[in-house]
Amino acid sequence: MSIAVSVKGKHLQVTEGLRDHAQHRLQKLETYFRDIREAVVVESVEGGLHRVEVTLEGDGLMLRGEERTNDMYVSLDRVVDKLEQRLKKFKAKHTDLRHQQSLRTAGADGLGGVSGMDGILPAGSEEDVDDAPRIVRTKAVTMKPMGIDDAVQMLELTDHDWYVYLDMDTHMTQVVYRRRDGNYGLVVPKI
Repeated sequence: MSIAVSVKGKHLQVTEGLRDHAQHRLQKLETYFRDIREAVVVESVEGGLHRVEVTLEGDGLMLRGEERTNDMYVSLDRVVDKLEQRLKKFKAKHTDLRHQQSLRTAGADGLGGVSGMDGILPAGSEEDVDDAPRIVRTKAVTMKPMGIDDAVQMLELTDHDWYVYLDMDTHMTQVVYRRRDGNYGLVVPKI
């Protein structure tokens, strides 16, 4: 199954060459994650830089990347390379988790099937150190219902680039965030 690639231009006409290049490059991502259904590519020119934004969606996964260079083809190549690295990392992590789960279920000795002689666990090596990012802080917030204007005001009062709030009309959790261009974005849950 191939990925449905949609290439759009924002205030610019997308050439067949750019469309074909995007189609060709993005199809290669299927080797890392077969469940990608759709890829949306938005190409634009901002301040003399060629900007390419790619959003991949499929099987509950949404992945987004963006690059800006002096050449549209280079921007596209770089953003696809960035997404490829993320997908490799995602796949490796999930493959490793499945492998660890199968070891645990296969091990009848209660130690996950990784015990040494006499049920003693083997010593770990320096290579076993997990340097993956982890949650180092949890913060509980009290969310009172508010409108988007109030949420933007609260965002301005914090030292963050985003603010989580409870929308007073929909009673759903939403996120307002500061964009690089100085404007604001809104994340709305889609159920």
